[in-house]
Amino acid sequence: MLSSNYPVILAQLLPRMSKLIEGCAYNPEANLMAFRFNDMAVTVESRQINIFNVEDEAKVKTLMDWLVNIINGTDKNNLIIDVN
Repeated sequence: MLSSNYPVILAQLLPRMSKLIEGCAYNPEANLMAFRFNDMAVTVESRQINIFNVEDEAKVKTLMDWLVNIINGTDKNNLIIDVN
């Protein structure tokens, strides 16, 4: 498992993000969403992203780039997030 604290609070974006990700489950009480990306299971909380079944760093980079694009596209304030 790979776990990382995130530099911004995603709480207000999670409900909208969950509608954009196919197969995503959103739990409003826990303010948590979960989905699969390729062979990896992903959970996203307000300030934390957990990725399970990590086997390849390149796949994680692809996932994070994709997720950052969704976050930036969902954020009405156009917050630009740089994961580097």
